[in-house]
Amino acid sequence: MLARAGPFKSHSTFKSHSEVISGSIIYGTIGIFLDRVQDMSVGSVLFCRLAFGLCMLFLYLLLRGGLPQLRLGKNRKYLLLLGFLNTVNGLCYFSAIRYSGLSVAVLLLYTAPVYVSLLAPPILGEKSSSKNLLPLFLAVLGVALIARPGEILAGLEAGSDFLKGVGFGMLSGFTFGVTIITIRYLRHDYSGMAQTFWLTAVSLCFVLPSAALTPLPVLLENLNTLFLFGVTITCAALLYLRGISGIRAQTGSILALIEPVSGIFFDSTVLKSPLYASTLLGCGFILTAAYLVSRGRAIEEVPEEPLPSPLA
Repeated sequence: MLARAGPFKSHSTFKSHSEVISGSIIYGTIGIFLDRVQDMSVGSVLFCRLAFGLCMLFLYLLLRGGLPQLRLGKNRKYLLLLGFLNTVNGLCYFSAIRYSGLSVAVLLLYTAPVYVSLLAPPILGEKSSSKNLLPLFLAVLGVALIARPGEILAGLEAGSDFLKGVGFGMLSGFTFGVTIITIRYLRHDYSGMAQTFWLTAVSLCFVLPSAALTPLPVLLENLNTLFLFGVTITCAALLYLRGISGIRAQTGSILALIEPVSGIFFDSTVLKSPLYASTLLGCGFILTAAYLVSRGRAIEEVPEEPLPSPLA
């Protein structure tokens, strides 16, 4: 029996790693679906994505007997906060993709770990460290390179879409960071699956007005793409959540960094978006910053939840 314990554990760990990696790669396809949807507002697209996703999550929990974990306990108001943050994050992230492209949007989204390292000490009472300054510097430098200062200065007068995209992207990163902190605060009251379900349900309520304004013919024209969008990204979320439960939190946070790399790959190969050297250099700085933050938490042995994927 003892001889079999090692290989079995190794196989289980390999499966968990594979699920997290697969989920992160699939998340990188968001920009492709947004490019295929025509004549719909960001709010309407987000509503449809969340609606299909919520149905799939409910069906998944029903078949696996997991509905009891959806029972509401204490700190319910923070579930409302999660829903609000997820809504703002989704609207800003989708807007950033449409204005500045997937590569820029996904990298700005992943400045979130830096915000977490700055906000977690005063909010959650975690230990602060001067080591956080290096990731912060790298993230700021990465954002500056991605934003391409020359275009920003030109855009101040012209009001360029690229500048709007950078603004939305930075806001999506900030709200994602606050979402991570809220999830960590609730980790003892609600499971990751329960938090995902309720934040999705609350988000639907916030974006319902946008969906109501969408003409029915436009909705029907895009229905196949929206359905595939919802199913694909929800499958990514389920894979990610299943895999995360079987590996260390710090390992999961680092593996999640595959998502922006995947997004850049699909953006340049499928969507044929131009890839600038400054974007690649900024990518390196931001991913290094996120990696250092994750490693720093592991070394300091601060209890944490793994970095979740957005829009789960």
